[in-house]
Amino acid sequence: MMEHDLAYDAIVIGAGHNGLVAAAYLAEAGKRVLVLEAESEVGGAAVTAEIAPDYMSSAGAHLLYAWPQRIEKDLKLAKHGFEMASRDMVTVALDKDGKHLVLPASSRADIARLKDRSPRDAEAYGPFMKRVQRYAGLLQPLLEKGLPVPGEGAKQAATDALSFIWRFEKMGEEDRQELGRFLPASMAQVLDRTFEDPLLKAALAMDATLGHHMGPKSPGSAYQYIYRLAQQNIAGGKMGYPAGGIGALPQALARLIGESEGRVRTNSQVRHILVSDSGETEGVVLTDGTKFHAPIVLSSLDPRRTYLDLLGAAHLAPEQTRRLGGWRMQGACAKINLALEGLPIIEGLEEREYGGRWLIAPDMTAMERAFVAAKRHELAVEPIMEIVLPSYHDPRAAPPGHHTMSILLPHVPYDLNGGWDARRDEFTKRVVDAVAVYAPDIKLKLIAGEILTPPEIERRFGVPGAGWHQGDMSLDQTLLFRPGYGLSHDDGPVRGLYLCGSGTHPGGGLTGEPGRLAAAHVLEGGRTHV
Repeated sequence: MMEHDLAYDAIVIGAGHNGLVAAAYLAEAGKRVLVLEAESEVGGAAVTAEIAPDYMSSAGAHLLYAWPQRIEKDLKLAKHGFEMASRDMVTVALDKDGKHLVLPASSRADIARLKDRSPRDAEAYGPFMKRVQRYAGLLQPLLEKGLPVPGEGAKQAATDALSFIWRFEKMGEEDRQELGRFLPASMAQVLDRTFEDPLLKAALAMDATLGHHMGPKSPGSAYQYIYRLAQQNIAGGKMGYPAGGIGALPQALARLIGESEGRVRTNSQVRHILVSDSGETEGVVLTDGTKFHAPIVLSSLDPRRTYLDLLGAAHLAPEQTRRLGGWRMQGACAKINLALEGLPIIEGLEEREYGGRWLIAPDMTAMERAFVAAKRHELAVEPIMEIVLPSYHDPRAAPPGHHTMSILLPHVPYDLNGGWDARRDEFTKRVVDAVAVYAPDIKLKLIAGEILTPPEIERRFGVPGAGWHQGDMSLDQTLLFRPGYGLSHDDGPVRGLYLCGSGTHPGGGLTGEPGRLAAAHVLEGGRTHV
C-alpha cells in the first residue's frame, strides 16, 4: 500500500447511513475521505438481504419515516441509483373485526372511518394534532439546524435563543402550561384524556414507544411522540419505502463516495484513534495494525465505544467518563422476515392499505403488558408489531405473484429467560399465530422465514444491546445532553474528533441528520448552522 493511500483529509469510522451521509457531504465538498467499516457490507442495520433464494427484504430497519429529501437533493442521490418506490405510505391500525383505522385521519374517507368508530374521537383528532404539532414546531428548528453553541457562534446562538423564546411566548399561557405537563407525561395519560377508541390510542402510542425501551405508561413517552413528529416534519411528514429496499440508500451513498475523492473500505475494524501530543487527532489504527492518517476523524459509532474504547478514558475528564459509563442504550426489538407464496388476505383492508405500514397493537394495555414482559425477560403473550410488505412496493423483492413480509417487534427482551436458543421456535410461533388473527391464510402461504433476536441484531449489525438509537432518546439524553457537556462537536475532548452517529444530536432514526450536521461542523470550521 502506497503512502498516498494512507493519508486522507478525513476518516469516517463506520459505514452506517449516518457515517456515509457525513462522508458523502465531505466528498461532495472535494475532501479526500476514507470510510472504514468493520463488516463486509455497508449500511449497518439499513441493509437489504435475501430471506430465501429470490426473496429479498429489508433485513433490519424497513421504513424511511423521517428521511429528509433535502439530503437526497443535496447529494443528488438519484444520479447514483437511489429512488423511492413509495413516498406516501399510510399507517393502518389493524382491527380484529376488520374495521381497520387509517392514520393520519386527514382525508374525508379516513375521518369518516374514524367517526364510525367514535364520533367523539373524530371531533377531537384535529385539535389534538394541531396542538402536538405546535409542540413539535418548537423542537423542529433545533433538530434541523443543530444546537446553538458558545464561542464563534455566540451571535447566532443568541438569535436562535430569541427565536425559540418568541415561538414559546407566541403559544399563549394555556398552551405553555399544557406543554409543561405534556413533556414529562406518559403517552397513556395524554391519550386517555383525549380519546376513547383503544385502537386509535394504541396506534398513536406506537409512534411514542417504537424503538424505545418504554411502554405507553412510561413517563416521558409523550416527549418521544413530539420528537418523532418533529423529525417527520423535517422530512415533509411523509413515510416511504425505497426501490431495492432500505439497503438501496447506503449503496447509493457508497457509490457517490467512490465516484468522488473518497473511498469505502469494508472488513476494516478500527482499534484505536490516534492522538498527537498536542491533543489533536492524527488518524486511526486498524485491528490488523494498518494506520491511516487524517487531521479529522468522524465516528458513527455510539459515544461510549467512540470515547471509551477507541479514544480512551485517558483523554476524558472524570465527569465525562462517568457520563459515558451511565449512558443508557438498551434496546428491545426483534425482527422477522417472511417469504410468502401469495398476498396475505386481510378482511376489510382496501387496496392502497396493502402498501401501508400495518400496526398490530389492539390497545395500550396489550402494549404495556408486552413492555412489562420484556422488563421481566419474558415474551409477550400478545406480540406488538409493525409490518411492511416490501414486495408490494418493489416487485423485484419476490417472484411474480409472491411476496415478502417484514415484521418489526418492539418489547422483546435481550436476555430471555431460558435463553433464545431454546425459545426461538416458541417466539416465532407466537408471532405467526398473532398475524394469523388478522390474516388467517398466512400459515398456508408461508414458504421460509428469518428471525433476528436482539442478540443477533447486536452481532449482525453492530448495534450494542440492539438499541438502534445508540442511546435512549429520553429528556436527559437528547438536545444539549446528547451525549453531554464536553462530548459534543464544539467542545469535545480531542480537537478534530467528531461524532456523526445516532448517539449525537439530533438522535436516532433513519434521518441522516447527525451525519449531515457533523459534516457541516467540519466544513464550516466548527460552526453549528448550515
